[in-house]
Amino acid sequence: MSINLGLENVHVLVTGAAGGIGLQTVHTFRQLGARVTAHYNSNIGELAALKDIVAIQADVRDETGVQNLLNDAATKNGGPVSVLIVNHGIWPTNDAPIIDMGLDQWSNTLAVNLTGPFLLCREYLKALRSASDVVKDTASIIFIGSTAGKFGEAGHGDYAATKSALMYGLTPTVSNTGVKKS
Repeated sequence: MSINLGLENVHVLVTGAAGGIGLQTVHTFRQLGARVTAHYNSNIGELAALKDIVAIQADVRDETGVQNLLNDAATKNGGPVSVLIVNHGIWPTNDAPIIDMGLDQWSNTLAVNLTGPFLLCREYLKALRSASDVVKDTASIIFIGSTAGKFGEAGHGDYAATKSALMYGLTPTVSNTGVKKS
């Protein structure tokens, strides 16, 4: 039995797609018939073996890199992205209580986990301005959150702060940013 969720030929971009939740998300959308662009940061991993996707490397902390990611996705995968899944993120493996956390770790986690989603949303929404009504009809942004964003996490205040900001700040703000049909 196949399920039709209306995603046949819809262009989906999944960030942080080289492993874990991102890779499983890529597989799910492929099975639903979507055109998938899979973002990775530095290691393409299992994405290299998937022949029916477009894999693109980008540093989400870099404004030009994110602009190129969205442009390359549109050029290489049949048109503008309709569904953006913001899945990427870093969780530093060292336990660092706030009192002992270095500014470099804090800044990098915020750059990847919060500035990256901001840049992605901004470029995605800019592209939607000139997209066709067909693309706008399926337009969505999906953020992958974490229980750390709601409850905090000892030794990982940087990660928890970014997930909280995504879940309780950026998500409702973007939700209230309508994109008008032409």
